[in-house]
This record gives sequence, C-alpha cells and structure tokens, in this order.
Amino acid sequence: MKLTESTNKDINWEQINALRFSVGWCTKRGEEKWREILDKSSFVYSVFDEDKLVGMGRIVEDGVMCMFYDIVVHKDYQGKGIGKMIMNNLLAFTKDKKFSSISLFADPENKALLIPFYNKFGFELFKTGMRIRK
Repeated sequence: MKLTESTNKDINWEQINALRFSVGWCTKRGEEKWREILDKSSFVYSVFDEDKLVGMGRIVEDGVMCMFYDIVVHKDYQGKGIGKMIMNNLLAFTKDKKFSSISLFADPENKALLIPFYNKFGFELFKTGMRIRK
C-alpha cells in the first residue's frame, strides 16, 4: 500500500462513485454533477493508493458555518488510519477560521461505529433536523 494525499478538486467522478458504492452509498452522480459539487466545495481532501481513490472528505462553508460532507474510506482500506487522515486534514482547514459551528452528517445505520469515531475529533451528537430530497 502506497498512500498519497491530494487537495486537488480534479477527481475522477467514476472513482468517487466506486468509492461510495464500496460502503453501500448508492446515490450515483454523473460527471457534470460531481464537477459542480467539487467546484463549489471550499476544500477537498483525497487519499489514493497508487491511482485508486481510497478515501475522501470535503467541506462546504459560508464563512460563518461549515459542513463536512462525503467522508468515506473504501471498505477494503478501513481500519488503516485513512479516516483519521481525512478528519485531521478537514479540521486543519478550519483551524484559523472563526466558524460558529462545524457540522457533519453521519449515516444513522452506522451510528454505533461512527459516533465514537467522530467523538475523538470533538464532535457531539445532536438532532439532525430535516431535509428535502430532490
């Protein structure tokens, strides 16, 4: 395993879909949608093994609030510290900014695993609210 890190937003959309599918995230997005998502993200952090995308996370922020999205590690690479790398780099991006809040979404089905992981980085569980799916 030879891991490399990147903050380049030019990530192959098919690799992003494959990474997400590896953990059961079934929302498929095409090239145009991923380009828009990545371009509008304030920060994107990716981890590769050779040329294979094995982990990523991204930030969307407005200068006051900040949200972490798409924090995912390929199922075959979990437990190797990649999630910690992603979180540390996302948090480093926020370090000198004066956000009133930093939030993230966690899959309720994986709550037992994810909550202790995110707690290590200072996140606390709260009611998530509501959303409209389009």
